[in-house]
Amino acid sequence: MPKNKKKDDTSDSDSGPDDRTPVKKSKTDSASTTNDKGEEEWTLDRNRKITVSEFKGKIYVNVREYYEKDGKTLPSKKGISLSVPQWKKLLECADEVNDKIKKL
Repeated sequence: MPKNKKKDDTSDSDSGPDDRTPVKKSKTDSASTTNDKGEEEWTLDRNRKITVSEFKGKIYVNVREYYEKDGKTLPSKKGISLSVPQWKKLLECADEVNDKIKKL
């Protein structure tokens, strides 16, 4: 993927090309990466990511769709920013949502 290659090419590592090769992640792998802004991010699928950011002194969990323009990956308007209390409430509901999914 070109977008990951550009990010990895900025590495200051001298250990050779082996550390620049992206590792294939399984669907259950939730390892994070760091984006251009220095924020930690988790990839949900090809165009959706989760980031945690600070805006006007408050922390938000962002679930956003991304697009590519001029070789850069940029956030789109499609997504949601949750405050920390909203994120915690979402996590509290996760088991019930999973139970509902199993019943369908």
